[in-house]
Amino acid sequence: MSTFKMVRTVFVFALTLITALTLSSCSSSGYGTDANPKTSKYLLDNFVSGEYLDPFGTNSPDVGATMEALVQLSGVGNQDKLTKSVEWLKSNTDLLKIPGLKGTYLFTARALGFSDDPTVATELAELKKSIAEDGTVADTNNFSTCWVILGLVASGETDLANRVASKLVFLSEADGGYKYIKGDPDSNAAADVTGFAIMAFKATESLGTSEDQAAKSFAIGKAKNWLIANREPGQFWLGYGDLDISGTAYATMALGSVGEKIDDSVKWLQTQVNDKDGGVVAPWNAPDSDIFSTTQSILAMSKLNFIDVLNNTAK
Repeated sequence: MSTFKMVRTVFVFALTLITALTLSSCSSSGYGTDANPKTSKYLLDNFVSGEYLDPFGTNSPDVGATMEALVQLSGVGNQDKLTKSVEWLKSNTDLLKIPGLKGTYLFTARALGFSDDPTVATELAELKKSIAEDGTVADTNNFSTCWVILGLVASGETDLANRVASKLVFLSEADGGYKYIKGDPDSNAAADVTGFAIMAFKATESLGTSEDQAAKSFAIGKAKNWLIANREPGQFWLGYGDLDISGTAYATMALGSVGEKIDDSVKWLQTQVNDKDGGVVAPWNAPDSDIFSTTQSILAMSKLNFIDVLNNTAK
């Protein structure tokens, strides 16, 4: 072989290798394929002026639902369609009045790539003020505490995230399930908050002492067993005697994050999609689609979860 042909062959091989690596890198930097683009479009179409969601028709922004929609939609490749909403969010941090919303903001910033914005450092500083030495978060519930944990991990505050997660371990019910508020006599353990707790523990499983890690692993096991024990034969969950769309979505994400089979639950969620517009139908809104239920189902229906978001955006 001539020197020219040899050099050319090496060059072509190298170019092919670089291209393959680049494509591999691009693939691994995303969360996955959007299995339900019509559902994503339904949610995107319901942003008011492209900026925020008002899922309950209050004629005012719901900043919590808006941030979750940003996280879930970004996970299936819609980042370029969310720029206007991100700018709206950064300009309206006065709405982040409680620790759970501040934690969600930190997580959203990582997912959408604006962690360097000055507002993020401000919200992190404010969030840290609300956390006691023992990991107790003021003015919050178990569900919101999970957002705090994910937000702290996404911000690199791993010691504090572990402290809050270690506190959450002791806030479960005796059977391993989680209520919004431990011991609340007027409520039951719920699939959404139990599933979210699993993901919060999963995000912090390698943090802290060996005793911390063992405690979180034990909590994951008990919470997982609760979800499995309370799963209906059709692979969905109930809440207060009715179909629980959000609970099913969060439980599905949680079980997927710990390696359990979730195909049947994903298929069940997909049966709740409205053929008319692609939104997810909830019992209280049937036969129409429900914005809030759709917001919380995007990742689960594509077999993704919040740990996938962390693994791809939190360095």
